[in-house]
Amino acid sequence: MPVLRRAPGELQFGTDPRWAVRFVGLDAAEESWIQALTSGTVRTRTGAPGLPTARRQALLRLLDDARLLVPPPSRTAVSPAPGGGEAEVGVLGALLPDGDAHRVLAGRAGAEVAVVGLGRLGATLAATLATAGVGTVTLHDASPVLLTDVGLGGYRMRDVGARRDAALSRILGEISPDVRTRGGPSSGAPDGSGAPDLVVVVEHRAADPGRVRELVGDGVAHLSVVVREADVLVGPFVRPGLDPCLRCVDLHRTEIDPCWPQVAQQLRDVAAPEHEESVVAAVAASVAAGQVLTFVDGAVPRTAAACVEIRAPDAMPRLRETSRHPLCGCGELTSAPPDGAPLVRSARTSGRGRG
Repeated sequence: MPVLRRAPGELQFGTDPRWAVRFVGLDAAEESWIQALTSGTVRTRTGAPGLPTARRQALLRLLDDARLLVPPPSRTAVSPAPGGGEAEVGVLGALLPDGDAHRVLAGRAGAEVAVVGLGRLGATLAATLATAGVGTVTLHDASPVLLTDVGLGGYRMRDVGARRDAALSRILGEISPDVRTRGGPSSGAPDGSGAPDLVVVVEHRAADPGRVRELVGDGVAHLSVVVREADVLVGPFVRPGLDPCLRCVDLHRTEIDPCWPQVAQQLRDVAAPEHEESVVAAVAASVAAGQVLTFVDGAVPRTAAACVEIRAPDAMPRLRETSRHPLCGCGELTSAPPDGAPLVRSARTSGRGRG
């Protein structure tokens, strides 16, 4: 975190209003000692000429109260992100109470995220997750790379006509050889057997709650992303039994428009090329990646009980709240289905030890 000199006797730590603080009333010796301490040229117990021990300890207490002192980082695992994740360390460390960004990177390295639908948006999302250090990215899309897919996500002209999941697996390997990629079935979302921590389903025109029914039943967290005529809807993020599901969203919309079920089914049945406008796809992929990484890192995504609408041409995200529908019943999910078989519920989905 940068330490900035504002005026004689006044130092500022950082610039982000979530944690930036100012120290005032410092003398020259105190300024010099703090600058040397934060630059790593002295250790906390090292004395300084003209700086009494009691005053040095008082300054250390103030630094600790401001959460500017953190223990040495743990390095229990190597991140598969490019450069070992060093590009992520500064931001993650600033966001964490203990400053241990390497612990978060180790969690990402052990996570598995599946992406269903690998056009421009899905490919960009998968590449972002690999870049951020997610250890295993499972890819589901047997359709061919289109000319309109080229660019975002890493597809090149040589990939046109190849299976999307195969081409993207090679691309992710070039981003980071340590990221594991897995192929998926030729159609549909993965089921709960050998379930990943999270599944992202990218669809066009209208979401299909039936595609994720098994994920709901098996307790697998999932994020819906829908590419519509001139916008993209990211969300809801569903932790089964905790958050509103896609059927809740459909039921709420049906209350407003009773014809929505038949309209939605026609939208799902449309057989037409699925193109994705570049700017909206790029922004939506970034928003989706943020929601995925929030969950993988142990927090609750903002799109749990909400959707983010990203419209062309400005692509400015707009938040739309949602809620459980009383006719859905998704909130009544228990730890086991009626036959008593245990659900395939990951630690991340069940929220153990999570904020």
